[in-house]
Amino acid sequence: MRLLKPLFPALIAIILIVLDARFSTLDNLKRNSTALLSPIYFLVDLPGQMMNWVSDKGSDTEQLISENEQLTNELFELKSKLQIYNNLVLENQKISRLIDASYALPANTVKLARVKSIAQSRLKRQLVINKGSNDNILALQIVLGANGVVGQIIQSTPFYATVQLTTDPTQHIPVKNVRNGARGIAKGLAANKSGMKVEFMPSDSDVKLGDIFVTSGIGQSYPAGYPVGEVIEVSTPHDETFLLIKLKPLEDMNELEFVLVVSEPL
Repeated sequence: MRLLKPLFPALIAIILIVLDARFSTLDNLKRNSTALLSPIYFLVDLPGQMMNWVSDKGSDTEQLISENEQLTNELFELKSKLQIYNNLVLENQKISRLIDASYALPANTVKLARVKSIAQSRLKRQLVINKGSNDNILALQIVLGANGVVGQIIQSTPFYATVQLTTDPTQHIPVKNVRNGARGIAKGLAANKSGMKVEFMPSDSDVKLGDIFVTSGIGQSYPAGYPVGEVIEVSTPHDETFLLIKLKPLEDMNELEFVLVVSEPL
């Protein structure tokens, strides 16, 4: 009996195998068993499916985050390039206005320079440009803007040069009235607000508001015919020999970015 106990299950298994192989008797049983066991298979496989789903979602999220970062970086790069492009367009317009100035540029050699810094105080008005003696920029050469005279080089180093502006109180420029040729000397006002005045014009001189004064060429420090300023005030002080004339510089020194330096002797 003890020997038959372990052989009994084996005998049943053999009989079932033979029946399954030879006949279709057990097909319905297998189908029913599979249907009954399918929920168990689903529950057993559920943790694995959940892990795969979470893993896929995590991968999708990481990919989306990576793509979002890449698109953000590309957007910033495009915005930066657009700003550079807009700045170049603006600079090109300013250079074009400078070269197409309303006055005649000298036949001498001129060099384009960029303004690096500007210093304007009550007693000193100067700017620094990015060209110097290495570019043949030397003291006493004149500096022009799109609307007229900016000033004169007073110091030059190999890479930079200092320009004394026409509005500097120590700057004296021989000028004349375009309308009638009356001459005087223009100089900057020692005041917090930028401006100029014309000295040594007799009280009976014909000067009106809106008159334009240009360089006269006398003294050879400045060439003749370059715009300097517009008359904004004219009066005859009591018992004074000369008129009191105030000019508004035609060149706005605070907006200068580029200038032309006449780099050959005049």
